[in-house]
Amino acid sequence: MKILVLNESDPYCLGASYLRAFHELGHEANLHDPAKELAHWPAWRSRLVRRALERPILALYSRRLLRRLVAEQADLIWVGKGAWALPWLWREFKRQCPSSALVCYNADNPIVTYSRGGNRPWVTASVPLFDWYITYNTQLLEPLRRAGAKRVLRLPFAWDPVVHPVLPVSEVERQQYACDVVFVGNGDSTRERWLDGILREAEDCGWRMAVYGSWSKCRSARVRESVRGAAIYGADMVKAIRSAKLAVNILRGQNAGSHNMRTFEIPGCGGIMVSQHSPEQQEFFPGGKAAVYFKDTREAAAKITALLASESQRGQLRARASEI
Repeated sequence: MKILVLNESDPYCLGASYLRAFHELGHEANLHDPAKELAHWPAWRSRLVRRALERPILALYSRRLLRRLVAEQADLIWVGKGAWALPWLWREFKRQCPSSALVCYNADNPIVTYSRGGNRPWVTASVPLFDWYITYNTQLLEPLRRAGAKRVLRLPFAWDPVVHPVLPVSEVERQQYACDVVFVGNGDSTRERWLDGILREAEDCGWRMAVYGSWSKCRSARVRESVRGAAIYGADMVKAIRSAKLAVNILRGQNAGSHNMRTFEIPGCGGIMVSQHSPEQQEFFPGGKAAVYFKDTREAAAKITALLASESQRGQLRARASEI
């Protein structure tokens, strides 16, 4: 099968993982990055122009991209979210290439707009135009059907051992990343609120958290003091998680009640996940057996403190999570 992946070309993005998977399954697969192509347009690079003329710019880009898609003659086009395309593109593509399958994997919520980058009106409007619409979130299956999706599939996130290989960590590296609790992720208001609350509750508990990511807009002094370095990915993230005793996971608004990539990456990298409780995370990694969950910051601080005092319990959690 000839497959075209339309997604960001960053090696840590989902598109790269799926491209490798398609190759391993014996398909002829290529990746094209519309976001990178758009970034070369002067009008798109200007934030003010983009905000004022976002839709007209995308209309022009959709017409140019259509020519490429038709010429590609792919059996299947795998779209990562598709925020850079208007519904017209998919409608016209199916008219010209009716035998080609259109599949969208949306790693966000395509129904509700949480942020300007998280979802755009035309992403929601495009839902009925795909042959398959795939979501990671069980709670989105019925909303997607109501939005007109032809076929809906739930496909959870995962740990990709190519992106985050479990390699031996040297003593020097372990000392470099050593900490009681680690959080890997860029800042936003939700994460800041949770981390600030946990650190506030734990001020007298004698343990410290190391935060890696971009937190330039952070207002919390507690969180800023915990930031140890910039965003880390791949092998560096593995070293940080394996060197910490515990790893905190915070679910953003679009992941509430569900899971995120860290749900699988933390245990995949050899860590122990401590996270807000959600039914889907509980489904994959049972609480008290393969992960630890909390409902508020006070409970989070208390459970982290208790776990740090019990090496044997941490060993059991780590082993079971790794096995899963």
